[in-house]
Amino acid sequence: MSSLSRELVFLILQFLDEEKFKEMVHKLEQESGFYFNMKHFEDLVQGGEWDEVERYLSGFTKLEDNRYSMKIFFDIRKQKYLEALDRL
Repeated sequence: MSSLSRELVFLILQFLDEEKFKEMVHKLEQESGFYFNMKHFEDLVQGGEWDEVERYLSGFTKLEDNRYSMKIFFDIRKQKYLEALDRL
């Protein structure tokens, strides 16, 4: 993505955030793959929204990209599994 494209995406993100279009903001962050919103990611994790955590993260990295990606996806799926066991 060119520098101009990145700046344009960033401006759009700022505008959408100010206008309270949070869902659109997070989707654009994910789709552009250029701005990872750690606060949003933390909120998803703390809320136990594991499918959404994986979906958001997959906009930035894939399981097979490197060992760090593999580790975080493994940890997410492990937590999802452990929580499912707790519900039984």
